[in-house]
Amino acid sequence: MNKKKRMKNGAFTALASLIVLLSACGQQPSANPGEAGRSEPGSTSAAGQANVQTGVDTAEDTGKTIYLYGNDFVDFIAPKFTEETGYKVEAVHYGGGEALAKIEAEQGNPQWDVLMMDGHGSVRNLADRDFLLTGWEPENLGNLSQTGASYVPDDLAYYPVGIHAAALIAYNTTLVSPEKAPKTWEEFFAYEGPVGHADPAVAAPAYPLVSAFFQKWGVEEAEKKYAQRFADGFHVYPKNGPVGKALLSGEIEVAALQEHNAYELKLAGEPVEVIWPEEGAPGSLRVVAISKHTKNPAAAKAFVEYMLKPETQQMLTNLESTDSFFTPLAEGVSARSEREPNGTFLLPSAEWASEHEVTIKTWFADQSVR
Repeated sequence: MNKKKRMKNGAFTALASLIVLLSACGQQPSANPGEAGRSEPGSTSAAGQANVQTGVDTAEDTGKTIYLYGNDFVDFIAPKFTEETGYKVEAVHYGGGEALAKIEAEQGNPQWDVLMMDGHGSVRNLADRDFLLTGWEPENLGNLSQTGASYVPDDLAYYPVGIHAAALIAYNTTLVSPEKAPKTWEEFFAYEGPVGHADPAVAAPAYPLVSAFFQKWGVEEAEKKYAQRFADGFHVYPKNGPVGKALLSGEIEVAALQEHNAYELKLAGEPVEVIWPEEGAPGSLRVVAISKHTKNPAAAKAFVEYMLKPETQQMLTNLESTDSFFTPLAEGVSARSEREPNGTFLLPSAEWASEHEVTIKTWFADQSVR
């Protein structure tokens, strides 16, 4: 292993330790993977039929339960996938930082098979360090829209399934008038009053949020803006749920708040208004990836095929929950009408976000504890 790679791995080990500490106040997983269970696919089973339907090699079907790590949708989609394909999958719900820390901790004995989470830069990092299956092209990859296809990496290490705003500008209307509310990200950072957002080391969409600013303004300028914002009054919360509660309580007056949470408050009749800046909102790209050491390649690949189906993505955008506020990337799938129809995204390349992840998260953590 060359010196550069040793340094990078060492930095990631340190970062994983940091993430574990920071995520202690975050959401606990809904399940813990144990011994892999077994499905019972016979030659005419539902799983066997799914293999034919998805083009997955039946010889890869080991019958073992696969474990799906991730955040949004995993608890809902896992039983749907099993019902439609016969493959057994157990969802393990983590926050983004928690999932990454868990994967780091399991390097010697990986328990996960499929990862579905926000933040293509973080997943790109896993691919660069040989955690992920690469080079496999799903049959349903052709279902992606032109935009979706543009996010597919050359090595096929992960597959994009949706994108949403990692943060919009949300403000408490009882404390801030429409005239004084920031309309741009420059105005957000310059706002004369307390503001806040989620922690990029814990919340899955928060690193896409911060990295978008660092890429937009350049690392040095972004550090200056954040340093001044911390000095002027800046609150960091483990996840977006607490950010929304702080906005309602008045602890902060303006938030860079994930799209789902911002619209949830507004549609519930809370005193919150949402602004999608014309310059764009930091984008959080949701991707699905397969572990290089998956216990059941057939089931893992079938899950990817399932997530790339227009019917699956339409099912998710039709959910009553505001988790359904995202831009589907399969062709012909309609998004929620309540969203900004012409909203654009600030999205660094996966390579840029991956390269700067340790540096940005470490710098941000240092600022937060001062």
